[in-house]
Amino acid sequence: MGYSEKPINLQMFIGTADDRYLRPHAFYQVHRITGKTVATASQEIIVSSTKVLEIPLLPENNMSASIDCAGILKLRNSDIELRKGETDIGRKNTRVRVVFRVHIPQANGKVLSLQAASIPVECSQRSAQELPRWRSAA
Repeated sequence: MGYSEKPINLQMFIGTADDRYLRPHAFYQVHRITGKTVATASQEIIVSSTKVLEIPLLPENNMSASIDCAGILKLRNSDIELRKGETDIGRKNTRVRVVFRVHIPQANGKVLSLQAASIPVECSQRSAQELPRWRSAA
């Protein structure tokens, strides 16, 4: 709110759920979704070895966008283990935050960066052997 001069890009990436320090997640990344039902334009870029989804915010749309073009992709554990300096265990580190960032140009030539993160999202899936449990009303 408060800025509607020129189009800017909303940057979106997947971050850690750690309360102490928000950083890009080592095992999950944002994934661009395409198809007939996706109405929002987006593009993937790499920023400091992190996959980022850019979504345009336009003055004619009140600088807002529907986020129907993004998903969360888990990297393979074998790919993660090849990275140098990675010490977390991929199978146990399943909580993420979706991080949103914009860079807003200011009148004095500087840029104001604003960032917000979602509440933690659990990205584990059920075992194929586990059946859904139903509670009976009896």
